[in-house]
Amino acid sequence: MLNGKYTNLANDTFWYKDGKRHRVDGPAYEFADGTKFWYFEDNLHRIEGPAIEYANGDKKWYLKNKLHRVDGPAIEYANGDKKWYLEGKLHKEDGPACEFADGDKFWYYQGQKIECSSQQEFEKLIKLRLFW
Repeated sequence: MLNGKYTNLANDTFWYKDGKRHRVDGPAYEFADGTKFWYFEDNLHRIEGPAIEYANGDKKWYLKNKLHRVDGPAIEYANGDKKWYLEGKLHKEDGPACEFADGDKFWYYQGQKIECSSQQEFEKLIKLRLFW
């Protein structure tokens, strides 16, 4: 059973506790290229920032192995694309849940895509949907 810190020949570093990916005071996986993964008891999990930081600048927020962020997008790509998730589902009530750098926008509510082209239309459809 793996316990402690391990470094491979590529100079990537990994932390384990009782055979599980786990570290409390930093990322459990640190790759030589700068990519970092935070794990807690074998789950992607970080409260104070993204649980994955890629060397290219992409960032992903996870809680208990689910994409999740309340105060911003759970995925921020270096190219400017953004995606909002709550408890593993695409979701945003005050704007599109997917915003792409090219200007494309898509609205989602609790993981379901809502076909619309504006925030006003989205809010109207959600109100109607709540009465189904």
